[in-house]
Amino acid sequence: MGTLATYPIVTAAIFFLAMIFPLLTSGEGGFTHDCAYAGANLTDNHHWIGVYCLNDDVDIYGFNYSMLDLDRCAGNNAGQLVAFENGNYSGSCENCTFFHDKSLHLTCLCWDMNGKQANSTLDLNNTLYDSNGAVGCYSFLGNKSWEPEPDP
Repeated sequence: MGTLATYPIVTAAIFFLAMIFPLLTSGEGGFTHDCAYAGANLTDNHHWIGVYCLNDDVDIYGFNYSMLDLDRCAGNNAGQLVAFENGNYSGSCENCTFFHDKSLHLTCLCWDMNGKQANSTLDLNNTLYDSNGAVGCYSFLGNKSWEPEPDP
């Protein structure tokens, strides 16, 4: 059994992955790279995101529909939306919508400490991620299916 130096191909592969991984997970990557965020919608009491995300099945290289409760991912801090695990933003924010440019933003009216509502926006590309077709945040993963469930 030798050291990594005796296995130049393994050493080169590890070095390559160490150099390329940050490029794959930063900037234009992440959630907005792997999910069809322009078609994202708020469902079920306006705090669940529904979105198509890329899965890892290279045979079909398709998209799965995934839903995640954004209360698990965002909170209200004195009238400002913030990324916060189990933040339950919907308890003190209302009239929430999505808007998108190069990213997906959640915009709401949130109550501040003075009992007034303030406009607030959270960039979800910095909060959400895709895990093999399921949208997630922190340790939470949304469900995944091939298409949304039909409306009742």
